[in-house]
Amino acid sequence: MKIYEMTNDQRIDYLIKSGNLTDEQAAFLRAGKPISQDIADSLSENQIGTFGLPYGFATDFLVNGKEYLVPMSIEEPSVVAAASNGANRVKKSGGFTVKTSPHIIYGQIVLETNSADKLEILQQNRQEIIDLATAARPSLQKRGGGVVSLTFEIIADWNEILIGVNTVDAMGANIVNSMLEAIAPHISKLTETDVLCSILSNSGKSQLVDVEAKIDFDNLATKKMPGQEVAERIVQLSQFSKHSVMRAVTQNKGIMNGIDAVLLATGNDFRAQEAAVHSFFSTESGYQPFSDWQIMDDQLVGRLKMPVEIGTVGGAIKAMPMAQLSLAIMKINNSQELQAVIGAVGLANNLSAMRALVTTGIQAGHMSLQSKSLAISAGAVGSEIAAVSKELNRTKNYNLQEATKFLQKLRNE
Repeated sequence: MKIYEMTNDQRIDYLIKSGNLTDEQAAFLRAGKPISQDIADSLSENQIGTFGLPYGFATDFLVNGKEYLVPMSIEEPSVVAAASNGANRVKKSGGFTVKTSPHIIYGQIVLETNSADKLEILQQNRQEIIDLATAARPSLQKRGGGVVSLTFEIIADWNEILIGVNTVDAMGANIVNSMLEAIAPHISKLTETDVLCSILSNSGKSQLVDVEAKIDFDNLATKKMPGQEVAERIVQLSQFSKHSVMRAVTQNKGIMNGIDAVLLATGNDFRAQEAAVHSFFSTESGYQPFSDWQIMDDQLVGRLKMPVEIGTVGGAIKAMPMAQLSLAIMKINNSQELQAVIGAVGLANNLSAMRALVTTGIQAGHMSLQSKSLAISAGAVGSEIAAVSKELNRTKNYNLQEATKFLQKLRNE
């Protein structure tokens, strides 16, 4: 039986047998209480309840020689299906190769002046400032992190102090902000200048992942189109996206479909990720697509180089049981490993979308997976949902009117 044909309990049993879940973790999932009232109340303001999203997993991810099942939290089934489909095609040709960079977060202190003399004073006291920042988070050095850079610059009418911090496995916002607020008063005193603001930057420029996937033509073919032609058409569409912002935006949204779903499942900040990646690809020549596809040595080769701002410890990640469960299912050891998997998910979703667009079109597969949502919108419950979905997929009439009509017929019978 295929995984998407299993019941929820059967899928959980599958994860136990594959070694991705313990019996205790499985019992937690089956209980259907992903977050307690106390945790929810501590993570939000004016909290009155919890908002649920479906929680599933994508399959067949082979990343740097290691296999992963990847939890995803999203309301759109086609995103999970596309991730698994793309990953399977890449796996058959050897899997994803991913390089990651050190986990560096930057923080900014802005002074209400643009004086070169002030910057000289700061430069003379550079080590003292670094020592103060380190003292604000002493445990960070014990984990292998700490301040890695400190620069001073004039930007228009202001002086900027930019500090780079290796936050190891933490996303790092609270760490960096704590350091900034510890050193800002001293910097203000040294320069006799008011501080305009102290805050981290979500640029992500030093948290890059470089993902590569090579796919044999045979693993791209459809019933009506040979694999080489599919590859050539994907390359054409990739090139077009470099000249059309309208297309680039949509292509990038498809990549973020999968990435955001993993970020949600692991308790990470998808808003920071969106800001980082879209700014990274807003260049002087205009907004660009995240991915690039070419044909090399009789293979389709895809590459995705982008910032991935995540953590595996601290904050909401530590507080949310489902986030911890997701990391356990993936058997993730550190933040750079999670970065690599997330990058692979983005490229897998991109491959599936591009292949569908240049062959059968996106709607056929998308709507067949959305048929259950239509059934629910029509009022179907329990076994009615599957029955209405099956009828919609048979007739290919994917609209609420048809779903309501068949549901009424089903109930009359």
